[in-house]
Amino acid sequence: MTKKSENIRQISREEADAAAKAWATPENLAWFDALTDEDIAKQIADNPDAAPELDDEWFENARLVIPLKNKKAA
Repeated sequence: MTKKSENIRQISREEADAAAKAWATPENLAWFDALTDEDIAKQIADNPDAAPELDDEWFENARLVIPLKNKKAA
């Protein structure tokens, strides 16, 4: 099991909604909209905790896995 970062904390749905609304200022939305693919790739490369970028090769090798339903023990 991996260790959680000390920067992660659990919040309620209402707190998450309020934080998203507070962040979504015209300035932040303009900055976000102006991000290029290169900007995003650099941010991913610079963050060791980030998931890898999902490129065409990833999607070519991806496969759908549907888990079996758990059966309750008798």
